[in-house]
Amino acid sequence: MHTKTQLAPLTEEERQFAEKYHPEIYRYLKSRRLDPEEWYDVVILRYLLSVKKWFQRPELHRWKFTTIVRQAMRSAIGNHYEKEKHRIPTISLEEIVPGTDEVSYKDTITAENLDYINYGEEEMNISYNVKLPERKYFGACRPKPDDQVALEVFLEAKSQRNMAISYDTEEEAKRRLSALQHYRRTRKLQEKIEIYRVELTVYVVKNKGGKK
Repeated sequence: MHTKTQLAPLTEEERQFAEKYHPEIYRYLKSRRLDPEEWYDVVILRYLLSVKKWFQRPELHRWKFTTIVRQAMRSAIGNHYEKEKHRIPTISLEEIVPGTDEVSYKDTITAENLDYINYGEEEMNISYNVKLPERKYFGACRPKPDDQVALEVFLEAKSQRNMAISYDTEEEAKRRLSALQHYRRTRKLQEKIEIYRVELTVYVVKNKGGKK
């Protein structure tokens, strides 16, 4: 049984040997049609370990070093592909769920899972035994967003056929588009209006005759 080779600093002899065969890395990646800038870091560790093994295990000399190092790099690439296959992809909560009518991933979150959403790194102050406000403030209705109020007014106005709402940033425009589309779905207005975004502006258009 062979002991596992650990990657330690190369000796002078090993370093010269590694430099001699270093172009083999690029030749092998080229043969696999892999971009060296992307894959060099994936295979370089296995390459250096192969150099160490070559000097520590003379029985390997029955084969060419290029054969050994190519097999090592093949294994490194295979392991990398396998890790990528099992990596969980990152998605935005604002993205639309495939195969749905403009339902975003955020719309599917249940109340029990709200605690797992990262709302940012904003600081907060928590205090105890503070003076409480008068009870009349408790349960006060949350004010509607201005764009939702404007949308409701627009729906009641018979003379206006479309409206445009501009925001300061594209991120805000995306977030409010999702909210307004959610409003459209929950109130079953799909046949009455279309809502879409272009850069910083959200557009609302009434459908002729109330249907698409």
